[in-house]
Amino acid sequence: MGSVSAEIHSLHSAKSSLPPPSMDSNTMDHVGIPNIGTDESLFEVIPKLSSFISTAVGDIAYSFEQMRYGSRGHRLRQLVHALAEDSHNPFIIVALMILKWEFTNAADDDWGLNESRGTACEFVAWQFLCHLNQRETIEFLLEELPIPQRTSTNSIEVERGTSDFATSRDMETTPLLSGSSTALYRLGLGKASQRGDTGEQSISAEAHSLHRYARFFGLNALEVAVIAQAKRFLSQRVVQRVVNDIWNGEIVFWDSLTVHSKKKPHIFNRRTADPYSRLRVPVYRKMFEAAFFLSLLLLYYSVLVERKQHGLGFFETLMDVWIAAFAYDELSGLVDAGVLFYQMDFWSLWNLGIISVGVSFIITRVIGLARGDNYVIDISFDILSLEALFLVPRICSLVSLNSYFGSLIPVLKEMTKAFFRFMPVVVVLYIGFLTTFTMLARDRLSLKEMSWMLVKVFFGSGALGLVGGGTIP
Repeated sequence: MGSVSAEIHSLHSAKSSLPPPSMDSNTMDHVGIPNIGTDESLFEVIPKLSSFISTAVGDIAYSFEQMRYGSRGHRLRQLVHALAEDSHNPFIIVALMILKWEFTNAADDDWGLNESRGTACEFVAWQFLCHLNQRETIEFLLEELPIPQRTSTNSIEVERGTSDFATSRDMETTPLLSGSSTALYRLGLGKASQRGDTGEQSISAEAHSLHRYARFFGLNALEVAVIAQAKRFLSQRVVQRVVNDIWNGEIVFWDSLTVHSKKKPHIFNRRTADPYSRLRVPVYRKMFEAAFFLSLLLLYYSVLVERKQHGLGFFETLMDVWIAAFAYDELSGLVDAGVLFYQMDFWSLWNLGIISVGVSFIITRVIGLARGDNYVIDISFDILSLEALFLVPRICSLVSLNSYFGSLIPVLKEMTKAFFRFMPVVVVLYIGFLTTFTMLARDRLSLKEMSWMLVKVFFGSGALGLVGGGTIP
């Protein structure tokens, strides 16, 4: 331990948004590997890992590759070995991913320490998974955090499945006939009810922790990693192997589609599994999704071509059913995944656009037919024409499975973000030019004409600016 103490002698602990305070050698010598028990709650694991990682990173920012190959990751590797040998706490990976999310969203500082701490969380989580077998890897990555619920006695309880820390959800993620048992201790809230004589301070602290991490309840470590944008962790081979197995149906969450089935990640067993449960396999769902969107697109163009003014046609009736089915499936997916994870999907915005325009068309169409108003009927078809703006690009999601086209989606997403960040600068410049040129051409061009000319110029029609330049002075 002498060499280890000498190596970390120059490191300092730092808070997320403040300059790191200096630590002398005696203080650093007493900073040891956190002891995380198997039965410790999530709210006990997170502070221990946060404190150690903040201290291990210190006041020097370094990259993932430096942690992997350099001596700077030695202290983190010690933590990994200690966790792999002495701890089997099921919340280790999800706690590291939550910390990654916290460090990423914390107030930035001049040293870039929060980014390094988030990278350290990814590094420790990846190295820890490398020490696990396949069954343990599935449990640590795919078991979900239980969802606290209030019962009639005002005590917070949690639905638990067959696993000690598996969750049971409402809607499609919970069996229709499920029993409940208290799992407060697993989340860290059991102590509040067991030690009522310790005062309100501990209860309020635990309630604050519950509120702070409530957004992650019902999610597993893999989903939290997606929310935290832990790209280095997700790109590792051990994680990609699990993702590919889920995609191909080698790892499943449901054995059957009965009301008594419970959601639990496990390796697919062909001899005992219900054949209908294969409908939940992502690769098969993607095939059905492709067929659904192609059929919806055909129905959409059929309705536009038919354009039956009075009465519902056959194709329009089928399209309305398709839109209702799509809206129901999308709402079920939103409830199942949660808003935080649902919004990570690039195509979720397009799906909501398809539903909104489709529902608006159905409403205006019904009103127009009920009143016999041709004007409202024409408006309904005008609204339906907007559906192409969302429906046709949505077909691109089918080709995004290809590695080349799939890489274009994140690029397009970042370009869109950069465009909206730059828009305020464009608006300010536009107002400045508009004010100047409107005053210069006040006797020849109106404000409306000048503003429209500048819009064309700003969107790339430079030749128009040269042609109209003679009328401005």
